[in-house]
Amino acid sequence: MIEIKELCKTFRMPDGRQITALSDINLSIQDGEIFGIIGLSGAGKSTLVRCINLLERPSSGQVIVDGRELTALKPKELRQARRSMSMIFQDFNLLMQRTALENVCFPLELNGLRGEAAWRKKRAMELLELVGLADRANSYPSQLSGGQKQRVAIARALATEPKYLLCDEATSALDPNTTRSILDLLRRINETMGVTIVVITHEMKVIDQICHRVAVIDQSRIAELGRVSEVFTNPRSDIARELIIPRDRAVLDTAGGRRIRITFDGSDAKAPVISEMVLECQAPVNILFADTREFEGVTHGHMIVELPSDPRQAEKLLVWLKNSQVKWQEEA
Repeated sequence: MIEIKELCKTFRMPDGRQITALSDINLSIQDGEIFGIIGLSGAGKSTLVRCINLLERPSSGQVIVDGRELTALKPKELRQARRSMSMIFQDFNLLMQRTALENVCFPLELNGLRGEAAWRKKRAMELLELVGLADRANSYPSQLSGGQKQRVAIARALATEPKYLLCDEATSALDPNTTRSILDLLRRINETMGVTIVVITHEMKVIDQICHRVAVIDQSRIAELGRVSEVFTNPRSDIARELIIPRDRAVLDTAGGRRIRITFDGSDAKAPVISEMVLECQAPVNILFADTREFEGVTHGHMIVELPSDPRQAEKLLVWLKNSQVKWQEEA
């Protein structure tokens, strides 16, 4: 289990100014879950993940991993504690002069197993087979696609049998189909190996495809925290709404009437709510936005509609919603 308590991180600039990257962060990441941290560029999410393994040392606060406070450990103890955590990055960070097999062997060499060459090679081949690249073991990074490089990076990260895998924008440089395959691989690793995964991203589609819970970070603070399905269907913070329903959609910006947000979960996600409401009330609505996703086998969705300008028609629709079992709220 990873616990982050009252964590703050500031950077001192060359001109003497102090920049606050993280402020009063409190999180608990349970063993075996896939936990997402999402935010816009500059929100502090990458700094946060680097504080988890103390690549960045917090200015204050605690990082507790499996009951051990990392910030209080001596250098040798910290190096030992870090063995339970591996990290993958957006730019892969492979050694260009080493083959895929040799890249996966590298962390095993660093961990003092230099004399066990046959064992290292066997372990590396097992991991390359796990990520679907056994046939590219002798290929160099320059001979691999972006998705293949990330698969090698994942195999390398798993070489020392970590308990935690930290992913910093691991799919940002990949196309949508490759992203989907990498996320499927991470999910399979989580399910079959029990590795706890922390995913840092600025893309909601990454969070809703793989994560169990999510923390939304905004301007160095946690703005919202909860199960992905809850945040998706009922975002409470402005930044969560922006990430789920991007505000650059012209249709949302130009809509001038009253707007309501209808949310669905479970079997009602496929119910013809809008058509029933329009037919029974004989009043039109303008659908501004709609989306459905599946979380843990359950379909969830939400829809933003603009009510008619005629106040009588709008009120008739609102009365119908109040008398129905549909979850809804008026949008600002």
